[in-house]
Amino acid sequence: MTITCPLTGATADAAGAAPSAGDQAGVVRQTEPTLPPYSHELDWPDGLEPFKVVDDGSQGDPYAHYAWMLENAPVLRAASATTDVWFISRFEDVRKALRAPKVFSSEVVKPVPLTFLTLIDAPDHARLRQIVAKAFTPKAIGLFEDRIRETATRLLDGLIARGGGDVVEEYAIPLSMSTISALLDVPAEDFDKMKFWSDETFSYFGRLARNAPGTGTDEESANAFFAYLKDTMERLHAAGNESVGGQIARMWKDGQLSEKEAKELCAFVFIAGHDTTTILLANAFRVCAENPQLLAQVRETPSGAEKFVEELARFRGTVQRVSRVTTEDVEVAGVVVPAGSIVRLMPAAANHDPRKYPNPDVFDLDRDTSGHMGFGHGVHACLGAPLARLETVVTAELLSQRLAGVALDPAHPIEYVRGNNLTNSGPERLVVSVEGRNTVEGSHE
Repeated sequence: MTITCPLTGATADAAGAAPSAGDQAGVVRQTEPTLPPYSHELDWPDGLEPFKVVDDGSQGDPYAHYAWMLENAPVLRAASATTDVWFISRFEDVRKALRAPKVFSSEVVKPVPLTFLTLIDAPDHARLRQIVAKAFTPKAIGLFEDRIRETATRLLDGLIARGGGDVVEEYAIPLSMSTISALLDVPAEDFDKMKFWSDETFSYFGRLARNAPGTGTDEESANAFFAYLKDTMERLHAAGNESVGGQIARMWKDGQLSEKEAKELCAFVFIAGHDTTTILLANAFRVCAENPQLLAQVRETPSGAEKFVEELARFRGTVQRVSRVTTEDVEVAGVVVPAGSIVRLMPAAANHDPRKYPNPDVFDLDRDTSGHMGFGHGVHACLGAPLARLETVVTAELLSQRLAGVALDPAHPIEYVRGNNLTNSGPERLVVSVEGRNTVEGSHE
């Protein structure tokens, strides 16, 4: 009888000793670990397309896929044009992987093509993160609360006056972009140009680092964005500006960052500071439409807005996939993932694991959300989480105070973000109708 090691593939006799070299019937041999079937080879339920590396339109709202994967394929192997990709979905497995950066490396592409923190391991990751970390503490972010509340109130007033609209374009994007622009002290007069550059740069990042489809113009646009940010940092440095942008500029001028690092790090902060928050804010409107009792519940519950944000981040968080590459063979949920494998950790799926959160598909304001990964986990936990939390808390407070109701517009189905960056999932267009609370109350006087 021989025993095979599941990690190395080496075999030995039952006593634990390898047979002698002359015993041809039992020569020590290396065998490849048995690989699970591909996603497209599995028996998916009717109406559910096999889960794919690049969304073809069937995964815009992926939670039905996640529910099936969590129970039937917690380690899912999918084929792509270049390599196999492994999806890991269960809470404990994702948590352990995020806490093991030496085994699950962030440097999926070498050399690292862009100074985006999500692509970098220690020690460079710690060095670069430290440059901007002080600007994203709750205390530092709190200085922007009045500005955020003023902007959010103005935008919501507009929606109420119009009876509703596309909350992505008319609320979430302008609020998140104006906030991150203020934090970096990057002019935001031309929202359309800045949004276009940001989206194109995110597409460029996805193409270089995730084998995502590009736009055809993303590299040119990204370089234009980097040039714009370089000019902005020159201005901030000359003025002795104390913003995050000014801090990055000082590090560049003092020789602690290269020009390339400074431009790309500034772009990363801008993109990460608004893109994910945009989707989270839009999802706030969505869950209020899908759960009509929420507006009153948030309004009447102590710390209701804070509880709302944590459950929202668990229930419909923004970041769906976190890319890693394994540095050694590793066993996950009984499956051996080979060294050098491209892995997608799935925090949004993990947040719906019933082993961690009972009845995960119910939005429960009173749920114990501790440990959720809606803002990441481990050394790569979301740097901008305090900012995203503040913007969403303000939004939850305003919605509960100002609205009597919000409803999805059946004439305009939700349009979902398509995965050029293979990271985020959520509404790209979300049209709602809204009723102002004061108007409704006044009608009963």
